[in-house]
Amino acid sequence: MGLALTLGCAGETGTAEALEESAHEFSTAPGEPNHEEITSTALAFLKPEVLKALIAGNVATDPTFLLVNAAHFDDCNFSGGAAFVAKNQAEAVQALGPGIALLDGDALAMLAFSRSLHAVQDFYAHTNWVELGGDALVDRSLTAFPALRPYSAIPSTGFIVVQGAKPRHTAVARDADAPYPEYAVVTVRNRRTTAYGLVSGTVHYEPGDYCPPPVAMTHDELSKDKTSLLDRTEQHLAAKSLAIQQTRHEWCRLNQLVHDAWGDAGTARLAAWVADPSAAPDCTTE
Repeated sequence: MGLALTLGCAGETGTAEALEESAHEFSTAPGEPNHEEITSTALAFLKPEVLKALIAGNVATDPTFLLVNAAHFDDCNFSGGAAFVAKNQAEAVQALGPGIALLDGDALAMLAFSRSLHAVQDFYAHTNWVELGGDALVDRSLTAFPALRPYSAIPSTGFIVVQGAKPRHTAVARDADAPYPEYAVVTVRNRRTTAYGLVSGTVHYEPGDYCPPPVAMTHDELSKDKTSLLDRTEQHLAAKSLAIQQTRHEWCRLNQLVHDAWGDAGTARLAAWVADPSAAPDCTTE
């Protein structure tokens, strides 16, 4: 389901009724508004109408992209997920350019940026990043969100992206009979080197499954979306903390991309979204 954005420019009166209704209509799970909480915590420095728009667009990503595993980093589609984030952030940057009317551009930018936030937040809840001991962000650069290529190493942790058919001389393994969280630990062996392997849960109704059978796990086996999963409360909180940090960092990335594209005019456009500059992240140290 799409959203008709009618949000007024930050700093003007008039918020989008459609967005407000969507924020109430959709939730990531009954009684578990995790995307809402993550976004509102990470971006609390924004103006209320901007934050409402970002939350509504974020939550609506679930029904809008229900069958698109890339929008949620499901099914070991890491390259697709990374491309989804980069594409939506690029669309947000373009929408903030001088050729688009102020109100329309802000609304389009908020929608596109909110969709990218949904995906990066899902990354930590839907993968085994936390179970592997990952306590760093998947990316802290200020350039476009990086490609996550199959069987490449993620610089921040050294985890190997497990996606699709494994290369020659490479083996992937996990102990499916171990208890949680041990069963979620995947290893990738290539000749004499061994590293942890990054996978995500499979979702049966989403087309495309890139998880090698020896290490495949369902969404339910890996999900850290809910506090009600009592056997993984610690992992849920860790994933949520990383999602909050990544969301704040994505604000910095968006600022840099907008400045790269449109200079000081672009930076000023985003500054109009901010209610409390003192609470915004220092993007020079993020």
